[in-house]
Amino acid sequence: MTRKNSRGFDDSGIRDEVEYLKKHLDKLWERAQDASERLQDIEVHLNLLTRLLTALCVERLGMRIGVLKRMIKKIEKEAIRDSQIHHLEKLYNLHHVPSKKSNPPKGESEDRWEDIS
Repeated sequence: MTRKNSRGFDDSGIRDEVEYLKKHLDKLWERAQDASERLQDIEVHLNLLTRLLTALCVERLGMRIGVLKRMIKKIEKEAIRDSQIHHLEKLYNLHHVPSKKSNPPKGESEDRWEDIS
């Protein structure tokens, strides 16, 4: 037996929907926490790789610090430029949806039934 409230809505159906949403919200929260932990791990690994690469360039390859700094700045600028280009390409693809209607080639009749018969 379902109970209806004063507005005529089914209370058990609303409760079921709320429980369903709570479960999915909990799952999303867990995934967000996992993603945050993974991001922190990636940041630590990136920091270690940066230190290792810097040590290799300075100590083993004999690069001067000034040359290394200029190279890093150049790479950063290129990465920013590339990411901006990629972002603009994605925006263009989102807004540019080709139309499904295609114009019939010239020389052919627009009525398909004439071609069949």
